[in-house]
This record gives sequence, C-alpha cells and structure tokens, in this order.
Amino acid sequence: MYSEKFPEHEAFWIAMADDERRNTEWVHSTIEKIKSGVIEYNRDRFNIEALRTTLNFVKTQIQAVQTKPVTLQNALGNAVGIEDSLAKKRFYEIIKDDNPEGRQLFQKFIGENQKHRERLNQFRQRYK
Repeated sequence: MYSEKFPEHEAFWIAMADDERRNTEWVHSTIEKIKSGVIEYNRDRFNIEALRTTLNFVKTQIQAVQTKPVTLQNALGNAVGIEDSLAKKRFYEIIKDDNPEGRQLFQKFIGENQKHRERLNQFRQRYK
C-alpha cells in the first residue's frame, strides 16, 4: 500500500514487502518443521495478548492507509512501530536452538531480520 501512496519510493516499499513475504514463508516452513518434529519450540514464549495487540495495530494501520492521507514520516514511523513490536522483534526466540537445524533457522532469521531493520532505519534517516 505504501508503494502506491509514495510512488517515488516504490522500490523501497516493494523490497520491504518482499522481505515480509520471505518472512511469512519462513514462518510457515518453521511451523511445518515443528509439526513434523524436526525442531522443537518454546511453547510459552509469547503472551497471546501481546500478539493480539500487535495484530490489531497492523490492522489499524492498514485501515488508516486506505482511508486517510499519510505522510512519508508517518508511514516510516508505522513501519518502525511494527518492527519494534516484541512479537516481530523476538519471534525467532520461539525456536529451541538445541539441534543443528533449529540453530540454523534461528541464526538465519536473526540475520535476515537485522538486515531488514537496517534497511528501514537507513531509509528513515534519509527522510527525517
């Protein structure tokens, strides 16, 4: 949506969305590995209410983008807010890293998430 609102920055927003799509694929793959018993997960890692709060924030932002004008600074602030949510920032902690495959997934997610956050922060610094 932001790529449509800010066509002059379309490449940035599409790259960010592509990262999120890869993240979604990673989460689905991780769930399959958990279901098949390849890796274990920390069952009590997240508070369900915290996840609901994050999800509601994202839904609210989507509705606002569709119905109200938004500045680039607000859009970037919203993106940072989502990235800073505990559910997003620390999701990878759900994986127990006591086996090689779990450890590899854990490290991959940390690295990819860090690159994603750095791209967002660098872009935001340029347009403060």
